[in-house]
Amino acid sequence: MNLMKIALMGFAGTNKEWSLGRLTYLIYKGLKELGEDVYLVSKYPSNGEFKSVKIRKLPKLFGKDILTDVISHYLTVKRLNPDIYHFIYPHISASIMLLLPAKYKKILTVHDLKPLVLPEFMNRKEKINIMILKSVIKSIDKVIAISESTKQQLIELLNVDEDKISVVYNPVDPIFRKLEEQEIFPIKRKIGKFIFNVSRYDRLKNPRNLIRAYKIIRRCFDIKLVITGEFWNYGINMIKEELGNINDVVIYTHLKDEELVKYYNASEVFLFPSIYEGFGMPIIEAMACGTPVVTSNRWSMKELAEGVGLLVNPEDPEDIAEKVCKVLSDHNLKLDMIRKGLNKASQFNYINIARSLIKVYEEA
Repeated sequence: MNLMKIALMGFAGTNKEWSLGRLTYLIYKGLKELGEDVYLVSKYPSNGEFKSVKIRKLPKLFGKDILTDVISHYLTVKRLNPDIYHFIYPHISASIMLLLPAKYKKILTVHDLKPLVLPEFMNRKEKINIMILKSVIKSIDKVIAISESTKQQLIELLNVDEDKISVVYNPVDPIFRKLEEQEIFPIKRKIGKFIFNVSRYDRLKNPRNLIRAYKIIRRCFDIKLVITGEFWNYGINMIKEELGNINDVVIYTHLKDEELVKYYNASEVFLFPSIYEGFGMPIIEAMACGTPVVTSNRWSMKELAEGVGLLVNPEDPEDIAEKVCKVLSDHNLKLDMIRKGLNKASQFNYINIARSLIKVYEEA
């Protein structure tokens, strides 16, 4: 196929400090490096690294950017006249413009269907999201699911035709890599041996069972727990309630990328017992850093880690603890998991993912 003109919905920006910004950055970079003609469509100015088209702001409606997100957005993309317009995620109000007629092919990436899978997480905002998604998805030429798990949910919960869905995993940032021992020695000296977890303090991330499992692990191993993620300041009382104190739990609400890479590398095991994920990028980041992974035996986590990491029942702290202890006590198992993890993570290279996206674009 001839060179395509590809537009990416860039409302998330390209700041790698948060997941959708990093995703936008890596997809743009991968497509660009493969020689495609790529543009970001955004409400914000971008730096010179990206070819971008800025949407003209219209007056707010009920305090929201609805007119900008739908009307101005639609007219901007129409003027750009791409072959492909790829919504990297279903932005609530902006998605409505996909209902309008267009010459270009419309691609939409769906990350998860959490409120439908776990109705206890359904709130007013999520209801609106799902209602818009159900309407919009009929107008889409191709739907991308970021895991086989999400694909099955789209088929079963939204009745999307299987032929309309392609699975393309999210890319891992090449910054996540195995480091030399001297680069991580300062962290090991400061903290000692530790289990690592990357998650915000959120019921979905299973914080109480993480701490309960750690309590059991401590009976057999003198090891700390290091957690990085937002809102853990709200979890201090829960940790004290479960452990009696927080002396052996180290919390960072945020680590910059280079520090995060070092902590992945310095840890003995990466523990990620989440209740539900559409993907679970920290699993792949940990593998890319040569860290053994223990994660949940369900949804996309099982899909990513089966045969590479150890799988646990996230609702059973004893099972979580047992699998972590298995890694900590079996050096050969640990080395095998590291080798398999590095191999698995290489499949998520951003160039490989960009090639998969181009294939979807060509089929649309």
